Amino acid sequence: MDQILPPELNDLEFEALRQLAAHPITHHIPSRIQSRLKDIGYAKDVLGGIVLTKDGLQRISEGK
Repeated sequence: MDQILPPELNDLEFEALRQLAAHPITHHIPSRIQSRLKDIGYAKDVLGGIVLTKDGLQRISEGK
């Protein structure tokens, strides 16, 4: 049986996840990183801002 592995994150992307979790309103994340996190399902746009999804929060808890 094949196992689907989570996408690789570089240090900046993982730190952006942590910033979004800790301070969702005051984050300063480059748009290319925001786009990548949205593309892989770890973040989404809500009311004009970006927030973590359940998968994004789980990724933080599992570590890099």
